[in-house]
Amino acid sequence: MGEPQKVLVVDDEIANLQKLHRTLVNRYTVLSAQSAGEALEHVAREPGIAVIIADQRMPGMSGVELLRQTLVPLPHAVRIILTGFTDVDVLMEAINSCNVYRYIVKPWDPPDLLMTVERGLEARRLAVENEQFRRELIKRERLTRELEIAREIQRYILPQCCPELERYVYDFDSDADCQNLQVVIGDVSGKSIPAALYGAVFSGHIRAQFGQSMAPGETLRLLNSKLIPRYQVSNYVAVAYLHLNLKLGIGRLANAGMPFPYLGHDGDVSRLAVGGVPLGLLEHTRYDELEFRIGPGDLLVLISDGVTDAVNPAGDMYGEPRFVESLRKHSAEAVADCARNIHADILAFNAGAQIHDDVTLLAIRRKE
Repeated sequence: MGEPQKVLVVDDEIANLQKLHRTLVNRYTVLSAQSAGEALEHVAREPGIAVIIADQRMPGMSGVELLRQTLVPLPHAVRIILTGFTDVDVLMEAINSCNVYRYIVKPWDPPDLLMTVERGLEARRLAVENEQFRRELIKRERLTRELEIAREIQRYILPQCCPELERYVYDFDSDADCQNLQVVIGDVSGKSIPAALYGAVFSGHIRAQFGQSMAPGETLRLLNSKLIPRYQVSNYVAVAYLHLNLKLGIGRLANAGMPFPYLGHDGDVSRLAVGGVPLGLLEHTRYDELEFRIGPGDLLVLISDGVTDAVNPAGDMYGEPRFVESLRKHSAEAVADCARNIHADILAFNAGAQIHDDVTLLAIRRKE
């Protein structure tokens, strides 16, 4: 479980403040203030405050004015007013100008207050997720439009036989000294802009997860739980998620429907055989992890199914045996040359036949 949410309670009467603290302290981290000024000091020091519960009538500054001053530093905080007076004009001002979630008339009941706080936090969580989703979607939609323009330009430059390929997702992240590497390669179902947008939103989720210290299997489980309720269509994402500790030479892999990665070591090639259901299809799916060692000079290759599914003019598939042989043949080469030559072998086999799926190949070599 994560850290308890922070709740700031503000009341000039010490008895009320103590009652608020007793009611909330078993569930939340409670910050107490006997004045609006003291409360604003907490706000300045604690950017993670999730809930503010303030008495309306306090000397020096009202609860409404206090909450108004927290709008900029804490835009998503849940704001609750406690009042012993049913001043309709004041309450309407609070709701309209201060983004107040609820007002509670004194004397208040502890279970009712706890329920209000819980519901407020759920509303806050959804608001924050929706805002992040909106910003990421706007950003990715802009990128998609730019890609569409680039694709139109390519249609004028490239031969007409060049196909439009499906949307693949891949991303990297590493720490400051590049000793810990996270790698994602994914295949979004569908074609064109809907698939691109689906992939864009998924990429946003991936980027958010890069900053978390979670195991690959747990990361895929969380990403699946985020996709299930939001996409009630036939879209899904196959993805492989890899953590590499390059200093120790230890890798951890979780796989949700992508082809098995391959590890090249001293001329031998082995499959990293761990599988799983693509994301967005089944609720409550758990993903196994495979731990492996990658020694100095070893080569790790992740591919899309477009690699082994490539066909020649006769309709024969390239298949795993041909790919493994190509990988074995080029595994001693510099990593960029290795990837380029494997791709060249696939295109040579393809011999100009129509390409039905992207050929995506990602190669990583641990330095000597």
